Amino acid sequence: MATPLTEVYDFFLTKVQDYSFIQLNESGDLEAYLLKHLRSAIVRFTSSVKDLTIDTTTQSFIEDLTDFEKEILATLMTISYVSSQITHVKNMEQILSDKEYKIYSTANHLSQLVALKRELDKEVSNLMVTYSYQSGLDELR
Repeated sequence: MATPLTEVYDFFLTKVQDYSFIQLNESGDLEAYLLKHLRSAIVRFTSSVKDLTIDTTTQSFIEDLTDFEKEILATLMTISYVSSQITHVKNMEQILSDKEYKIYSTANHLSQLVALKRELDKEVSNLMVTYSYQSGLDELR
């Protein structure tokens, strides 16, 4: 049985709290937004032993994913999301055009986002190592 994309989205949405998602949901654009981050996550999940191809007609993966695989994809989606926040043009505009206290505040915010991204990179690296190890053990059995 194929895994619906919404199952991975649920894993992601427990990691990220963004009130703009409410607006996106109301306008019907949330799934398209999440799909962009999911596609980025799929490209980065290089150690997957499963085919991560998406069936666009059913909005699901063609294979059944484990919770561990969903967690890895959701963490990779979080990295994609945080990366987009770091490079967001509004952050750059605030740094360049606002008063000094805002510059410090925004710079501090960006610094925290960069630190968060580093931590997420470490977490997903550990998850992928564990996944690869478990996949190797499963093949030996």
